[in-house]
Amino acid sequence: MKDIESLVRKGERVLPDEDMLIEALRDLIKDQIKEYLKEIMDKNPRIREEIAESVRLYVEAKIKEANALATAAKALAELGITSLPREAREQILTTLLSMLKEEMEGMVDKL
Repeated sequence: MKDIESLVRKGERVLPDEDMLIEALRDLIKDQIKEYLKEIMDKNPRIREEIAESVRLYVEAKIKEANALATAAKALAELGITSLPREAREQILTTLLSMLKEEMEGMVDKL
């Protein structure tokens, strides 16, 4: 009886679980959908161009959004720093410049 239990347990470890099978099936379905959509776009270049343009506009919008967030963060940081007492402001600016220098050096090293 122990031999059978041992074989069953070993078999369970070797066989893929249900989640893995479902994930594989989803991937196959996605691939089929992608192929179908590519066929349609190949038959109609206007659709392909519109999709390309919409992706371009989307990326531009995301860049503008990131720029707006960075601008707001900069303004808020400046507001916060200027509202501090002089000694604290100098200490924070020194720390920020040191951190910025380290980050820039790290970026240059990666290049």
